[in-house]
Amino acid sequence: MPAVHSQPYNIRRLVCLTMGYSELVQWMFNLERFGIKLGLENMTEYLSRIEDPHKSFRSVHVTGTNGKGAVCAFLASILEESGLKVGLYTSPHLVDFRERIRINGRMISEKDVVRLGNELRVTMEGMAKESGEQQLTFFEFTTGLAFKYFSEQCVDIAVVEVGMGGRLDATNVISPEVSAITRIGLEHTAYLGNTMEQVAREKAGIVKTGVPVVCSDRNSESLSVIRSACARKKSKLSLVGKDFGAGNVIARADGTSFDYDGRTRILGLSTRLIGVHQAENAATAIAVTEQMNAAGYAISESSMREGVAKTKLSGRLDIWSKDPLVILDGSHNPEGVRTTVSVLDSLGLTPLTFVVACMDDKDGLGIIAGLAPYASRMVITEVKTGRSIKAAQLAILARQSFDGEVSVEENVQDAMTSALSNATGEGVCAIGSFYLVGDVMRWLGTPDLDNVDEVGARKV
Repeated sequence: MPAVHSQPYNIRRLVCLTMGYSELVQWMFNLERFGIKLGLENMTEYLSRIEDPHKSFRSVHVTGTNGKGAVCAFLASILEESGLKVGLYTSPHLVDFRERIRINGRMISEKDVVRLGNELRVTMEGMAKESGEQQLTFFEFTTGLAFKYFSEQCVDIAVVEVGMGGRLDATNVISPEVSAITRIGLEHTAYLGNTMEQVAREKAGIVKTGVPVVCSDRNSESLSVIRSACARKKSKLSLVGKDFGAGNVIARADGTSFDYDGRTRILGLSTRLIGVHQAENAATAIAVTEQMNAAGYAISESSMREGVAKTKLSGRLDIWSKDPLVILDGSHNPEGVRTTVSVLDSLGLTPLTFVVACMDDKDGLGIIAGLAPYASRMVITEVKTGRSIKAAQLAILARQSFDGEVSVEENVQDAMTSALSNATGEGVCAIGSFYLVGDVMRWLGTPDLDNVDEVGARKV
């Protein structure tokens, strides 16, 4: 039974000892020591104490292993072009915590993070004091912060990306207009299961009764699970390759063009995002908006076209510089890595010097194996977080799958310096973790993340 609130929300927040932005962000990240707790009891209680902000706005919920961040970005851009006030909640961030929480492309202000973070900290500490079992995790706390912000700002709709899995993820308290499931692979096996069916069952946990589902996964094992979940929940399922898709795809180093075929046919779409897979991600977002239109929205073809064209997404096959060629990619599982390198190879950008770092819950050997056929050299490094695989350990894995030169630099900046100084006539690609991409971006010079330049326009 939920604990009785000792004080109403508007009184409790007055007693908060205020932290500044940097101090508060560090305090939030210190919550990671409480690990990952899958389940909705604490999240439901937390939200009830802050006036259930998630019930005040409409939403779209997106899960998957690969492509969910891109689908969220495309979808938010299309909805914004339709004249809606759109909240976007994604993770992780690359450089600044505020990247996770946006409205119409603009990051939440430091002032609002400070104000809301300090208020909600009182709520969280009150829960933990009543019972240690009610201690919130980092992701639970920040999800509540995002929902409270969206509620205060009166967004018309929020695009919400699942953090992990789906069924027991902290975001799975919303009642969305549409649910989307992107490509599924084995990930977080300690939490989600060791088979495709088990992982898919967790992802399919976001399916709600009567709420349409758009799915871009093609794996027969996971699709069987998703179909069964939709049948049980009486949710209409739209599948890539059957109900919608992208055709006539042309991927270039400056973007991708394609045609969309779904409820409607839209020719000559283009996105600055690179790769055939991004055409499919954009098609998935358009399919979501078509389901929304069927429910009474009025999202026009021109909004779809302009939204796709204007979508920005840093750190995903991101050509940061052309001379020297520097590519940043946050792919952190074997399937994602294979997709990235196949695109780079098709563009004639391989072989490359890869700067690689991975988290300890990822398949480091699989990531290295995916890179090996396209590498001339590997520089192994690590990021300064307790979750990073040590560079020396990752180098051992690299030498098992790659016959070329493998060097080790424990510092990311030294790794990039080494890679660039020795990459004669070829490019450098930092890959394996969004944490790595963020560190490299800081070293190269952080862009204005509210107004990212066109792909390829930046220089080292």
